[in-house]
Amino acid sequence: MIDELSVPTTVTILFIIVVSFSLSFYANYSKVLDKGGSVLAFLICFVSGVFGHWSWLLILLIFVGSSFLATRFAIVYKKALGVEESDEGTRGGSNVISNGIVPPLIALAYSFDLLTPEQALVAFTTSMAAASADTMASEIGVLSPSPVLITNPRKIVEPGVDGGVSFEGLTASFLSAVSISMLSYAGFLVLIEDNHPFSSSIELNHLFISVFFGFFGSILDSFLGATMQNRGFLSNNGVNLASISISVLLSLFFLAIL
Repeated sequence: MIDELSVPTTVTILFIIVVSFSLSFYANYSKVLDKGGSVLAFLICFVSGVFGHWSWLLILLIFVGSSFLATRFAIVYKKALGVEESDEGTRGGSNVISNGIVPPLIALAYSFDLLTPEQALVAFTTSMAAASADTMASEIGVLSPSPVLITNPRKIVEPGVDGGVSFEGLTASFLSAVSISMLSYAGFLVLIEDNHPFSSSIELNHLFISVFFGFFGSILDSFLGATMQNRGFLSNNGVNLASISISVLLSLFFLAIL
């Protein structure tokens, strides 16, 4: 089981509960998430904070906030095109699960010694980078007037078509993967206690792994959208979950062979 040094104190657990509840309540109040999504967000934050580290809450908050802003960006234009992801930027439970279920699973895997501290940090950061990169690619990419199909770059498709990619979307995706990875590792360096097992597992080269596979997750999402989703084998949320999960597994494989 998890090292006793990394078991949060009662005060820390209470702090995690208060922060998780506050975030989920405000997310619902400000229409970032609907009621079902807010309940799931609370559970995701609580499990990630208790079984992973409380600093993970900060990254989850940044992801939710940036996703909402990206969804709201040019919402009137998106509605005119019929490509808005959700009503007024509000996201529901299924979206929360597809984009947010991996981090708490990583935290639980770490707590049961299925992942080392090093693997847990890389996996968590990669999952957040992949989720953020895909969200930005979708929300910014739909504003491009001439996206192309990822499986056939010569074919121009309508904005919002599954599997469509654009320069704008790819740029937003890459910058998002870089930003969330950098913020994650900066948060780890500043917020993780010196006696925590995570403290000795923070390495700069892990940042590049998370950036690469986070961005890769966005590309994979588009590919699965053009193949599996267009043929009805996967839903949009299924594609999101699959791309994030595969990216995390690949990042762990790459970490193992370094």
